[in-house]
Amino acid sequence: MIKPRRRWLALPAALVLALPVTACGSGGDEAPAANAPAPTGAPSTEAAAPADTGLYFYPPVEGATLEYTLGGVVSGTTSVTVDSVVQGAEGRTVTVTEKGTGGAAEREFVTRSDGGLTVDIGAFGAAAAGFEVRGSGDDVAVPPVADLEAGTKGTGRTAVEVRGPGLDGRSQQVRYTVTGVGTESVTTPAGTAEAYAISLDLDLGQGIAGVTEASGKFWLKPGFGLVKQEVTISGLTLTTELAKSSVPL
Repeated sequence: MIKPRRRWLALPAALVLALPVTACGSGGDEAPAANAPAPTGAPSTEAAAPADTGLYFYPPVEGATLEYTLGGVVSGTTSVTVDSVVQGAEGRTVTVTEKGTGGAAEREFVTRSDGGLTVDIGAFGAAAAGFEVRGSGDDVAVPPVADLEAGTKGTGRTAVEVRGPGLDGRSQQVRYTVTGVGTESVTTPAGTAEAYAISLDLDLGQGIAGVTEASGKFWLKPGFGLVKQEVTISGLTLTTELAKSSVPL
């Protein structure tokens, strides 16, 4: 399993689900793989994401900039800059820096050669005030669209490490299930796009900060990345929507 570089993150004070888009603002079968190398150099408002069917979390365009608005239990904005795009034997690795009012975080997302996506489980860890969550197990594997459409689910076990009052060094096992929802038209402040929706269900076992399960829905435009997401935990919902992008939808 691909193991991206990991980093401890400071998480929001409100009880939320930590997301690949950092909520730190206050307020199977082969699918076509990307063949063309990612552009390099300074970003351009005319730059476009590769026209492929692979699932990305952020556009595989070096220098691309994006802004997301947060709503629900957390409000604010998060900006994302694509630092590098590297094509390797395992797939295409997109490294980004996410910035909110609470600080910055570096993340890596890998779009595999089959068109599926791997995400650090630490990005989906339940958190509360004074806690930090870090992925310590395998990554969450999202099947390619063709497999999701055929009914394949991404399932597995992984683990997170939790630091906080009385919990330093604790490792929590997590079970996850990724299911394809289908293609949906999504309208955000950045525009309207046809995106593929996936649902993510997390079983946190004995629980973290009193939370034993969580769920989310993510709209990913193939070849581009995240358009919108909604995450629910303990009856609270956090939404994230694309507001601006230097890479056209």
